[in-house]
Order: sequence, then structure tokens, then C-alpha cells
Amino acid sequence: MTDTSVGDSLHQLMHAYRRRLRQAYADTQLNLTVSHIRTLKAIRSQAPCTAQHISQYTQRDKAQITRLLRDLFDADIIARSPHPEDRRSQLLSLTDRGRSVLAQVDGCERDAHARLSEGMTQEDLDAFLRLSRLMISNLN
Repeated sequence: MTDTSVGDSLHQLMHAYRRRLRQAYADTQLNLTVSHIRTLKAIRSQAPCTAQHISQYTQRDKAQITRLLRDLFDADIIARSPHPEDRRSQLLSLTDRGRSVLAQVDGCERDAHARLSEGMTQEDLDAFLRLSRLMISNLN
């Protein structure tokens, strides 16, 4: 297999997976972008956290994270509370609605994963994970 075909395969896989997820999100009427969803997942995994934590975790600039957080706050998906040690910062957490939204996201992702891995053995999936992690490490 040539380098080009590896790159093409990765490109096609990434876009097919994203299409499948976007369709699943649309089918469940999740009116959020992938960036909103990544931000929510970061809050879930890092909570309690600040906008600065999320910016570093997602490797996005703070201005972009601030816009995403404002959208999520306005939709009552996240909550802000005063930081006990730094009055300039606010701690971010998921609201009940935010947890419900992420439960829907998790369901969409489980369905996409099931579709993606049809006809594959656990051994195939383990090999894919090992190789993809190695490729990511090589590129970073």
C-alpha cells in the first residue's frame, strides 16, 4: 500500500465517520456542532474546570472556547459558579440538561461505532487501535 492510499483511506474514514455522527445527531435533533459536543465532553471529563482548562484540553484558542461556552450556557446545558480560589475565573459544570444531551451523544456514538465495526472481530479492533495510536504518536 502506498503512502497516498494510506492517507486517502484515513481521510475517507474520518469523513465517513463524521458524516455518520452528524446524521445521528440530526436524527436525534441535537442542534449542536461538533465543537460544542467536544467542549461538553471536555467539561464532563475535566469537571470542575475553567474555560482555560477547556482551551488547553481541546487545543482551541480561548476566544473560540468562550463563544462555545456562551452558547452552551445560554442553552442551559452548562452552569458557571465562582471559583473558590480565583475570583477572575468561573468553574464550569454540566446541568441536568447537559447530562441528558451527552447521554444522547453517547448513544449516537455507540450506534456509529457499531456500524463502523460491523464484520470486525475484537482482534481487528484492537489492531486498529494500536496502529492508529502509533500513527498519531508518530505525527505528534
